[in-house]
Amino acid sequence: MAITGHDGQPRGLHYTLSDGRFGPLLEQPDGSFAGGAVTIRFEPCAAGTLWLGTPEGAERFRATRLALKQQETRFTSDGITLHGKLVLPPGGHARVLAVWVEGSNNNPSTDDCVWPYELARRGVAVFVYDKRGTGASGGAMTSNFQARASDTAAAVREARRLAPGIRRVGVIGGSQGGWVAPLVATQVRLDFVVAAFALAEGPIAQDQALVAQQLHEAGFDDAAQGPARELTALTEKAVRTDLREGLDEMDAFKTRWAGAPWLKAIQPRSYTGLFLQFTAADIRAHGPAMAQGLDFTHEPRPVIQAIRSRQLWLLGGRDRQAPNVGTQSILRQLQALGRPIDVVIFERADHGLIEPAADGSGFTYAASLFDTTADWVLRAQPPARGRFITR
Repeated sequence: MAITGHDGQPRGLHYTLSDGRFGPLLEQPDGSFAGGAVTIRFEPCAAGTLWLGTPEGAERFRATRLALKQQETRFTSDGITLHGKLVLPPGGHARVLAVWVEGSNNNPSTDDCVWPYELARRGVAVFVYDKRGTGASGGAMTSNFQARASDTAAAVREARRLAPGIRRVGVIGGSQGGWVAPLVATQVRLDFVVAAFALAEGPIAQDQALVAQQLHEAGFDDAAQGPARELTALTEKAVRTDLREGLDEMDAFKTRWAGAPWLKAIQPRSYTGLFLQFTAADIRAHGPAMAQGLDFTHEPRPVIQAIRSRQLWLLGGRDRQAPNVGTQSILRQLQALGRPIDVVIFERADHGLIEPAADGSGFTYAASLFDTTADWVLRAQPPARGRFITR
């Protein structure tokens, strides 16, 4: 079991079991923590042990902390001081190191992210860092892909400094981090790039796919998809012109279609859904700050095609935040061109490669997710026969 932070809260905890089940741990009046399948009572830190039980109290075990070696550090990128942490497998030795690239959330990755611990216990060293303006890192939060790639390249250099004996180094980017990860390979030498629950299309294509998916899920047919495409063309115009054009037309569109049931089905998982909640004046005033420098026009395919690092793409077959039909098509085309790209699709997984638990008791990471990732990183070969694998 891995215990990490939760939502950046001072006493927030989160557990992940080796079978993939996970959830928050809530502090109880007696000082223990409970959540989902487990209850935990910590002993003094120096003891390195805790008591692990079930909510019903039927079983109780004494658990010992794994001897993972951790080293915190500070490094700079573009004059900004960032906080990072190197997590080494038990014994402190590894042949391969991965730098974790966080998605769009602004939680402290060095505290909340479980990937470093799941991979370290499988033999992969992991370096994780807090994004600008989050956790213990300085600077202002940003979603600028180039700035984030520069920060990650600096993290790669710091990881190599802390672990000079490790020869193979790469990056693993989740969600928005999957747009950043290939860019890192243009700034620093990488042996591999892993993109998890990410897209080979840009933010504009993601928005259009999300709107179409939301209408389909709500039961609307092509009669609604037509005007919806007109709407996303307006929001595309707005983001391509830095909000100088398209917004007044969008206000007129909303007036024309006011009361249309399909319009209410477009939710703010897409930026079009977010734009629908505000007037043109509100978007002009607050849109740039909300975007945090995100480049809506970014097209990742040329970068993915050009880099020489071998790549692994981990996709969810039911991803409702990053619909990946277009991404799968692009990756197949690049494989046909001879690019060193392997793809694994977890059929039941949503965004985050999370799926409903088989017993209906909550959610779990896709079965074999961390094993698949670690095996590919360590062995430098596809996780099974074939380069486009469905699980």
